Amino acid sequence: MTNSHAVLRVMSLHALQYCERLFYLEEVEEMRVADARVYAGRRLHVEIERDEEGDWHTMELESSAWGLRGKVDCLRKRDGVLIPYEHKRGRSARSVEGTPQTWPSDRIQIIAYAALVAEHTGQLIPEARVRYHADNVTVRVPIDERAFADLRRAIDRARELQATVERPPITMNERLCAKCSLAPVFLPEEARMARGD
Repeated sequence: MTNSHAVLRVMSLHALQYCERLFYLEEVEEMRVADARVYAGRRLHVEIERDEEGDWHTMELESSAWGLRGKVDCLRKRDGVLIPYEHKRGRSARSVEGTPQTWPSDRIQIIAYAALVAEHTGQLIPEARVRYHADNVTVRVPIDERAFADLRRAIDRARELQATVERPPITMNERLCAKCSLAPVFLPEEARMARGD
């Protein structure tokens, strides 16, 4: 899977799954704002790295085959198998039954990191994990053909959006905007009112 485009940041795929408009503003129009949540997330990573010294290995990786680059939060070895971890400040998603799950944006992010680690090490990565600190939950993510197919679809969609001059529409899910660092910049509520939502 090769492409002639600029290498995508793994974080951009997280943004893409969260909201296509956010992806477009950050990656195409290059509008980025670091808000309190961003800084809190950075503090979390510093604290974890300090507390888990010796069991914490971050890796900056890039792949021309995938067209991706990113920094894996944590790479651990369990029974001889490498497992990429992503740490999140917030709570996990929940199934209808109440079982902890990853949010779609977190899932695609950790799959991308697993793909980079697999290519870099030449090892099979059977699973990855997302740790949600607000509810003290770790969710396992299978790294299989379905995961890689989802990753390819996300990369293809990112490339489509990079190639267009039209911003994607504002999401119908207002809750996403409430947690978006760019909401104060492009004022989604005003845009919804103008659109008549």
